[in-house]
Formats: sequence, structure tokens, C-alpha cells
Amino acid sequence: MLGKIPAARVALIDAIIQAAQRLRRFKKSGVERDYLRNYFRGVSEHDLRAHTRESLAAAALKHLNLGRTRRRGQTLIQLDDGIERPEGSPYRATVAIVTDDMPFLVDSLGIVLNQLNIAVHLIVHPVMDVRRGKSGRLLAIGAAGPDAMVESWQLIEIDRPRDDVAAAELVRRIRSTLADVHAAVKDFDALREQTLRVARELDASALPVARSDVAEARALLTWMEERHFVFLGYRYYRLRRGAKSDTLVRDRESGLGILRPSRVRNRKRDSKVLTNTLRDRAREKSLLVLTKANSISTVHRASYLDYVGVKTFDSRGRANGEHRFLGLWTSSAYHMSPRDIPLLRHKVQTIIAHFGLPAHSHDAKALANAIETYPRDELFQADTSDLIRILRGIVNLYERHQVRLFVRRDAYERFYSCLVFAPRDRYNTQVRERIEAIMRARFAGTHIESQVQISESALARLHLLVRTKPGASPVRDIAAIEQEIAAAATTWSDRLRAALLRDADESRGLELAQRYASAFS
Repeated sequence: MLGKIPAARVALIDAIIQAAQRLRRFKKSGVERDYLRNYFRGVSEHDLRAHTRESLAAAALKHLNLGRTRRRGQTLIQLDDGIERPEGSPYRATVAIVTDDMPFLVDSLGIVLNQLNIAVHLIVHPVMDVRRGKSGRLLAIGAAGPDAMVESWQLIEIDRPRDDVAAAELVRRIRSTLADVHAAVKDFDALREQTLRVARELDASALPVARSDVAEARALLTWMEERHFVFLGYRYYRLRRGAKSDTLVRDRESGLGILRPSRVRNRKRDSKVLTNTLRDRAREKSLLVLTKANSISTVHRASYLDYVGVKTFDSRGRANGEHRFLGLWTSSAYHMSPRDIPLLRHKVQTIIAHFGLPAHSHDAKALANAIETYPRDELFQADTSDLIRILRGIVNLYERHQVRLFVRRDAYERFYSCLVFAPRDRYNTQVRERIEAIMRARFAGTHIESQVQISESALARLHLLVRTKPGASPVRDIAAIEQEIAAAATTWSDRLRAALLRDADESRGLELAQRYASAFS
């Protein structure tokens, strides 16, 4: 195995093993040598040289001591002092973990540390083939055979938690996150099978929607199952109708992944009362519900979970429940052309047909580009009418140096999706921060996510998701907010130009503006 890594790293690992042999924890007849050779093979030479070989050996053997006894399915976590460095490391700590190997472990642990604003200084994460006895006692490392287990051993050097309370919270969050990862990975095949089962049921049901919509819904579910969606959870909800309100009731037995009964953190939320807009939406004779969930994923990627719902209907064609899938769209869902993705291809066709532009005209090409580069989550979630309204405004910009704001409110009144276009030469981090402050204030936002797109276009595009309190009164004066953003994106040179044009004729004003725009600090 060591032949596949640089010779310099092999030499460093050999030196660590020699240092380990001088420590009391090293047992010549034990698994230590095989363990150390596997343990450091994925660590860069730079990181290995940043510590003394004695301190690395001591940290690795302490980790080995933690993992000497472990039952299958058990997660071991230990928070300890940081690895000793030549210059000392009084403000460091290490988190040592031994658990079953599975996808998403490193990414998901990174989510925990980022959310707690804890800096990471070193990561050691070997995957070990181990053999254990009946009691879980470690017998061999690098073992093959039917009784071998594949384990993830992770050592992460971090900033030291400020006190015992912060340390306990860190360990709790790590344990909870790893339990979510385990639940999602263990149920992954069952989640995919449930998706195909729901798709098959669509063919067997008499549904009060157009057959073309049924076909697209079935195609989307099948496409999701083909590795275009990271399935993390599933549950069925029953819709109980009332005179003034409806109730969405959780079917506890149907839970999979992070929606397993054992992963439900708040059992008081077994049901949700629906009134007004939410009630109307639940009763609509539409088949699919695509939006963002209220919670940020603890697995793989720290973004709001993608929510795909498939409604069910009774014999009278009334909505009576919903299959709910939670997860994350994969990179392919974001990089493929929307013309090749079920549901999106239907939206694209509808939008293009609505505009009726000559195929080779400038506007047709601008529309095609706007669709291809449109935020993919928005293409999934927005109604066709909203997409037509916003895309018309984008095409009509014609690369002019203007500030424009396009807003869509989530159908369930939980967030606003805002697209801000601003001249690229005006856009910088300070402008983004000013725009975010305006949006947070004007939309009474509780949380903001932002993504910027800067391309060869003359305009930079900022996409903001502004989370709000559910059911809050709608924000209507979008034009005034747009003007405020334009002022925030105005530079000193812009204001100088405007002043000169007010006080001189246009040609003289432009000449002076060009001469003096960069004349002052």
C-alpha cells in the first residue's frame, strides 16, 4: 500500500513508527505497526513535518487505544488535548472518532465544525480493514475476509472549545450528525426503492391531473433514482380535512433515513395544522411539490434540504396525503441542461412557446442563455408564470448597466427568492454586504443565503434566499427596494458623473467625468 504514496511520505511514516516503538503504548506483538502504516498514509508531507514524530506517534496510539474495543454500528468519540507542536499548541484540541465507514462522513463532520465556527488545523481520516473478536476486541488491521469490517478512523485537530459546555455541545452535535449519516446511508437502497414504488403507483392510480403531468412526475422520480438525487429521508403524511382548517398527520411507520422514528427530534410535531394559503396549497389538484425544507442538511452539504412531495388523492379526486422525500440534488442536476431533465424540459418548452420568438433572433438566443444559466433550484421550484415574468425582465436588460431586482415568494410563504443584477464593474464584497443588509431589513429576513455569478456578461448576478417568518405579510414595494439597492451599488465616480451632467451640457459633462473619474483617491 505504501508504494502508492511518495517516497518522502514513506520515510516520514517510518520515522513515526520508530518513535512509536519507544513509547510504552507500543506492543511489538500487537497491531501497532500495521495500524501506523495505514494511519498516516493519506496525510501530506507538509502536515507530517508540522509536528514532531513523537507527538504524532503518541496521538495515533492514543486513537488506537480508543478503538481497541468497538461493536459493529457503535460510534466512539473522544475529545482530547491537541497534538504537541515544536512551538507548542496550548489552544488546540483533537476529536478522535472510530465508526463504521460510510459515505459523507468527512463532509458532514465539516458541517458541524463550520456551523460552530471551529477552525480545523489537521485531518487524519484513514479507512481501516479490521478484524475483531466477538466482544469487539481489535485483532488485526489490514485483514481481508468475510469477517473483516471496514472502519473510518478520524482524528481532527481543532481550536480548543472555550469551556466544558461548548465541548459537550461539540460532542453532542458530532454524535447526532453521525447518527443522521448512518440512518441515511443504511436506508439509501430502501429510499430509492420507495421512490420507484411511488412512481409505479402513479400509473396505477386515477388522478385528477393531466396525463402529461403524471408522465413528467413519473419521469422525474425515475430520474432522481438514477443517482441525480441524494436521498436522505422519506415519510408519508395523511391530510385530514376540517371545516376551517386541515391537519397534516405524520405516518410514523413509513419513516426512512433522517425521517426514521428514531431520528425525529420533536415528537410534538406529529401533526401540522394548515390554514389559509397552506390549506389551499395542500388541497390543490397538482401532483408535485418542489421546494426547500425548513432545515439545513446535516449530511454531505450544509444547504437547506430539497423537498420533493408527491400528492395522493382519494376516489373523489381530493388530495388526501403526500409522499415526502428529503435530500439534495446532485451536481449532475445542476450541470445538465434543463432541456434534458424531466419536469424542467416541460417548463422550458412552455416558456419558449409563450414568447414565440424567431428561433435565430437575438432575443431568442438571450432567452435560451437566461434559461440555461438560471438558478437551478429556481427552475425546479418556481411556477411557469413566475419564470416567464422574471425571464422577460432579464432578457429586456440587454446587458445595460442597470440595477434590477426580481422577486419570487415561496408558495408556502417561508422565503423570498431574489435575483439582483448590477453592473459587474460596481460589484464587490462591500456592495454584496450592503445589498444583504437592505434585503434583511426590507423583507424582515431571519437568515440569508447568497450566491454570486460573474461571467463575461456586463452584469453581475446575485441570488439571495431571504428566509422570513412563515405567514408574514407580503412585501409589495419591490420598486422602492430596487432603488435602494441601486443607491447602495453607486460608486463615487457614478455620483461625480451625475453631478457633472447636471451642471454642464452632456458632451462637456461626459468629457469632465472621464477626465476626473480616477483623479482622486
